[in-house]
Amino acid sequence: MGSIDWGLDRLVDYQPPLTMADDFHQFWHGNLEQSSMVPLNPSFDPVDDLLPEACVYDVSFDGVDGVRVRGWFITPRQVSGPLPTVVKFIGYSGGRSQAHSHAHHVLNGFNVFVMDSRGQGGDTGLRLSTSHGARRGFITHGILDRDEYYFRAFYLDTIRAVEVACGRPEVDENRIATCGGSQGGALTIACASLSDRVKVMAPDVPWLSHFERSVEIAMGPYEEITDFMKAYPDQIDQAFTTLSYFDIMNMVTMTRAEKAFYSVGLWDEVCPPSTVYASYNHLPASVDKTINVYRYNGHEGGGALHEQRLLSWLRTAFD
Repeated sequence: MGSIDWGLDRLVDYQPPLTMADDFHQFWHGNLEQSSMVPLNPSFDPVDDLLPEACVYDVSFDGVDGVRVRGWFITPRQVSGPLPTVVKFIGYSGGRSQAHSHAHHVLNGFNVFVMDSRGQGGDTGLRLSTSHGARRGFITHGILDRDEYYFRAFYLDTIRAVEVACGRPEVDENRIATCGGSQGGALTIACASLSDRVKVMAPDVPWLSHFERSVEIAMGPYEEITDFMKAYPDQIDQAFTTLSYFDIMNMVTMTRAEKAFYSVGLWDEVCPPSTVYASYNHLPASVDKTINVYRYNGHEGGGALHEQRLLSWLRTAFD
């Protein structure tokens, strides 16, 4: 494997033009209004004897389209009073996994709410009606219509997960963080851009950014888009128009988060570094931002070292 992108000296200042349409903000305002009118109907079912020092709940809530979204809510057993809470999102094709795999946030003094990924490798189903065919995977489902696109309801799941979490007495609603890697990193940014409750965000090697460049140089899931464009070359412009409404490079300009803790692997062929910097450099000037650069790492980013750095950063992120 070799480096597929530019050198760090060019990346640090890379800020490509935004691609948002004139009605970008109107589109998302309408979606937020729609979501606010759909009841959450949350349920928290205790899972006994799983973690002796933590209370674990098997969570479900309604997505905007009626899909029942699953998750985990884990809180320290012996702590009184509301705590800061990490809302965590999962990488592409993955699911919420087992509850204990997220318990390090509890050991760090946080609650953690883990949202499953609709239709992917977890316990959440999918309800998707589209007027055009798709290629393999999920990223091209509904790609010719912004209202049908797979990630529309998925992005709205993230803000609904935050609302569900904030309904718990253990949660300090003024100290909400979002985090996740790859697809989870994109959802981290989308949530912090659509919800005014998120105060800090930590996207790790985020996906779904700067689509025009990503489809030209990236490997992995972005190739689902290039496969679609090979099959439907007359629909390329419309596909890019739809994608522009979900491009986190555009979405990050709306964030109300106060702090951001990014990571990038300079040899990442799945989420190339230029696409990570494209969103990082479009953060509003008001955001206190940090990017962790892993010079010889690929899509794994900093791995366990980055997780350690994230835990340390979170402990003071709300100060």
